[in-house]
Amino acid sequence: MSQRPRPSAGFNREAQLLRAFSRRRFIQFASTASLAAVSTRLIGCSPSGDTAATTGGTPAGTSGNTLRVLAWPGYDEPEVIRGFEEEYGVTVEFKTYLGGEQMLQFFNQSPAGTYDALISDGEYVTKLVALGAIAPIDPSIVPNLSDYHPVYQDFSGFYEDGQMMAVGTRFGNYGIAFNQSIIPPAEVTSWEFLLREDLAGKLALFDWYLPNMGNASLALFPENPDPYNLTDAQLEEVKAWMLRMKPNVALVTPNVQDIVNAFINGDVTAGPVGDWVIQNAIADGNQEFTAIVPEEGAIRWSEGAVICADSPNPELAQSWVEYMSRPEVQARLANAQAYKGLAPNLKVVEHLNDEEKQLLGYVADPDNAGKLVVESQLERTRARQLPTQQDEKAWQDIYNEFKAT
Repeated sequence: MSQRPRPSAGFNREAQLLRAFSRRRFIQFASTASLAAVSTRLIGCSPSGDTAATTGGTPAGTSGNTLRVLAWPGYDEPEVIRGFEEEYGVTVEFKTYLGGEQMLQFFNQSPAGTYDALISDGEYVTKLVALGAIAPIDPSIVPNLSDYHPVYQDFSGFYEDGQMMAVGTRFGNYGIAFNQSIIPPAEVTSWEFLLREDLAGKLALFDWYLPNMGNASLALFPENPDPYNLTDAQLEEVKAWMLRMKPNVALVTPNVQDIVNAFINGDVTAGPVGDWVIQNAIADGNQEFTAIVPEEGAIRWSEGAVICADSPNPELAQSWVEYMSRPEVQARLANAQAYKGLAPNLKVVEHLNDEEKQLLGYVADPDNAGKLVVESQLERTRARQLPTQQDEKAWQDIYNEFKAT
């Protein structure tokens, strides 16, 4: 095996910082550093040569033995990526981002051809396609797709005009998390639970308009197949529902560890933050916490691997996409230190120990014969998307009014 070159210091600075921090320190660091990071010129995957011209830069150190990836935290952890580096005799350099809008900012501030691949949320794939930033993926290079749950074998968020643009790698939901030592699980079945008067000042929310307003839409219109396809009148009902919930809200933050700490300290007892926010706390011994998908359903997030249209190493990028579809790799990613997640490849169950299976829901569902818990929950969730009948600003304005009230 050839000796792997050292990563370029400038490109991999964020990855080195993240690996130097513990999970808790990382999340605290990320929430304060992210705004500062986007104000500087960042090296990223640019969709066009025009962008490269405006930044005055050129792709940094492109090489056939170095793969550069833009991703959410977790993909850069050694347990996840080491196998790829060893198998192909290459180095993978990461820049991590915190949210789809920051990812797009990285694109727009970067010279063409800097990134080979990236991880995108499902609803941002369409935006990347519109920018000409990503290339179609030939399904034949991903034989593991046959082991995926049917939802992710043909997930509409990863296709554009019939072409596969992304391959699912991780997902989770924004159901109701709660302290079951305080609130009996039998009382937490519907989104109406969040409106109870005895929860005044006891709810935590992850600060993003799409999941919170999407869940409110499900609470009101559970039969609507697309929670983001609302008339103006229905959107006003969503606004009213959220304002009814507001007196119960104690914390709205994008900092996951702040939410976890609020649960552990007893400052909050519930919130529509889902399983992924609290699973690390449960794994650390806080068995009083749990999360459910309400009877109306819940919003689901989905991450997928994509290939940059201007990748200097498209064949290596294809190999990385295939690698990320493997069940043993998704098992490691599901247990990432940054945050837990669920694997679309159902053969992941063969690579989890009993405790991990129980925590992540890869165990038989007693209420749904022949299904795993994770399958039952997946089938009761709806994909997070962008608004259909209104522009994003209309939804964001309502959400900002909700927070300011």
